[in-house]
Amino acid sequence: MNPFDKHGQWYKGALHVHTTNSDGRRSPQDSMDAHRAHGYDFLSITDHNTITDLSASSTVSFLNIPGVEVSYDRNAVGQSYHVCVIGTRTWLDLPKETPIQQALDRWAEVGALRILAHPYWSGMITPEMLPLNQVTGLEVYNTSADTDLGKALASVHWDDLLVRGKRWWGYAVDDTHGIDDDEFGAWVWAKADKLDETAILAALLAGEFYASSGPEIYDYRIEHDVAYMRCSPCRCINLIGHTQWGRQRHAARGGTITEAEFKLTGNEGYLRAECVDVEGYRAWTNPVFLS
Repeated sequence: MNPFDKHGQWYKGALHVHTTNSDGRRSPQDSMDAHRAHGYDFLSITDHNTITDLSASSTVSFLNIPGVEVSYDRNAVGQSYHVCVIGTRTWLDLPKETPIQQALDRWAEVGALRILAHPYWSGMITPEMLPLNQVTGLEVYNTSADTDLGKALASVHWDDLLVRGKRWWGYAVDDTHGIDDDEFGAWVWAKADKLDETAILAALLAGEFYASSGPEIYDYRIEHDVAYMRCSPCRCINLIGHTQWGRQRHAARGGTITEAEFKLTGNEGYLRAECVDVEGYRAWTNPVFLS
């Protein structure tokens, strides 16, 4: 379902966060308090190889979803496949050498979401990602990978997969460790009937969310062969489909725009929208699959 048509409320969430339970600088309690103070509605702490479960501290206005970051196997340049498993309370003690698909299959039995973390930072290429199953999506933006070395954005990786038939969602995260100004830089807005674990995980699994490092998206839809997007003031809006099929709408020099539309040609295959504000921050819808 298109989340902009769906009944419910938008909830802001952080899906990749480290604490002192692994290599972060904030304690789990401090991380929860800081996210709540910064306007988040839900949080999944994903410490390395450790499930941090704060769900007993959830309230009617703030939800904690247990999670973990795991890594297995090696790609062609020697880097592990990192995966954030969201919505699990069960630890699987698998060897680091476990083939990545075998690990994904096992984690699919105990976790709601499996998000491929920082593919640009990890040197992942399409032939390594394309065969993967049991993956919910990838991190289209990772704040820590940006503040580390400028490798935040994985939209090219995402489109390489989408154009080849993968139906993966795009998540924006911080991967915060509490260093290098890597907190509160990217998030998701999930549309759900209520703020509970079942409803939020269902929305994140179904693509009923958008991702952002700043701008807000108010509407995105395709009706009568026309794609339409409305957002907070931005310098450009990109409607992105199969290879060359799509369109950019940009503001006059020094100005901003808040909406754009694009008449489909029939060649798009899929179409996702993103907007870029005057400071370079972005927001991304999930793709609508047209064929």
